[in-house]
Amino acid sequence: MDKDRSGLLRDLGYSEKAIRFIGEELNYGRLPVFSTETSHQGQCGDMLRLYLRVDGDVIREASFEHVGCTGLQASAAGLTTMILGMPLDEAEKLDVADIVGFLGKIPDAKLDCAQLARDTLRKAIRGLKEPAGPPA
Repeated sequence: MDKDRSGLLRDLGYSEKAIRFIGEELNYGRLPVFSTETSHQGQCGDMLRLYLRVDGDVIREASFEHVGCTGLQASAAGLTTMILGMPLDEAEKLDVADIVGFLGKIPDAKLDCAQLARDTLRKAIRGLKEPAGPPA
């Protein structure tokens, strides 16, 4: 990422860690093999698609795709990093403050992005925990 863009993000209130995650496009893209693919749209219109590969009840890989702002990209990158190796029950308890704390800081106006990341994760975990319907 160039200095101008990172400077703008810093001026907006993103931490150095969040800026690095945005610049590296950390965990961005579809996993080649995944246990679940879950999409969720926020009230602002942004959309997050989350991919998780789970072994037993532990998250082994996580990635995302999004249509939205850098706040959502930073939140999703942070979330998909922090949940690696985490049991589903523990990951399901994560909240907005946990995501923002992991990132260091995002602008207050972007807290809804961390909420969208959290809600998408919870939706994915619920889908994994729900029994599949009756056999066909």
